[in-house]
Amino acid sequence: MSAEYKLVRRPSMGKTDIKQPLYPRFAPWKTVRLKDLITSARGRSSFSSADITGMLQLVQDLMVDALMFGQNIELEGIGTFSVSLKARPVLDKKEIRAESVHFQDVTFRSATELRDRLRTMPLERSQQSERAGFSSEECEARTMEYLKTHPYISGKIYRGLCRCGKTKAAADLKRMTAEGKLERTFVGNAYLFQPIPAEA
Repeated sequence: MSAEYKLVRRPSMGKTDIKQPLYPRFAPWKTVRLKDLITSARGRSSFSSADITGMLQLVQDLMVDALMFGQNIELEGIGTFSVSLKARPVLDKKEIRAESVHFQDVTFRSATELRDRLRTMPLERSQQSERAGFSSEECEARTMEYLKTHPYISGKIYRGLCRCGKTKAAADLKRMTAEGKLERTFVGNAYLFQPIPAEA
């Protein structure tokens, strides 16, 4: 059985009619969850499902403890887990205190061994039909129509509205902001875009 990919056209970063090149994107047909791993592991070992579940839970707890207290986690042959942080941007380190720095996410850097084992993975093009997206002009019109009944639009909502990926969504929203059609506000851990009120 082969893994699948689909060909996706790179989004244009500006107003141009030049067709952008295609690049392959991994197209997973399933997400393997913990219970799937446990079932597979049980068939390859003498451990029971309860044993495997308990060991995985223990590893998870130990990883959380290590990350929480300032350590990276390296699983040899798999990769390294580390913590990323967030805070408001400042120019002088004296402007920010420890109370203003917060956890953002856990990042993963794959190990060389893992990459080497995957280099020979069999691939074939996905037979699923590609979603038809909209042009930048159509996306802008759909965005403005959406904002007539909603106070803001996020990148995630935009991607669903315009049937596009993160790169195109970010480029389109950045362009509309630069053109004075939207204003950007950082709320929580995401940017929200609102229409700029018309001058009276």
